[in-house]
Amino acid sequence: MDNFLSEEEVKHFINDYYTMLGYHTTIAWGHSRGADIIAQKDNECIVIEVKGCGSRQAMRVNYFLAILGEILQRMDNSKNKYFIALPKMQQYKNLWQRLPILAKQRTTIKLILVDKNGNLEFFD
Repeated sequence: MDNFLSEEEVKHFINDYYTMLGYHTTIAWGHSRGADIIAQKDNECIVIEVKGCGSRQAMRVNYFLAILGEILQRMDNSKNKYFIALPKMQQYKNLWQRLPILAKQRTTIKLILVDKNGNLEFFD
């Protein structure tokens, strides 16, 4: 289940997925400012913050907390959908499961886990 993907690799897979579904995507490659991915189609706008695998368990906890803060700072339109995207790693899945349900419901943030083959798995 562990997938040692970089942030850029996760962005590529998500870009491929949404492009295939007919979305126009804007990607912040490298150290560009702004949302990592914005996917738009018709009147729908999806904002996605992305992190890579990190090299240590403690770093992954920091990445998880940081990505939550980043997506919260992007939440400026109640009509948009907001996601965080991470490599499909058990530690990230566990961190998501430990996040209180009330926090997920109130923020409406969803999780995307991406594996090394480019498969995306979505979690409420």
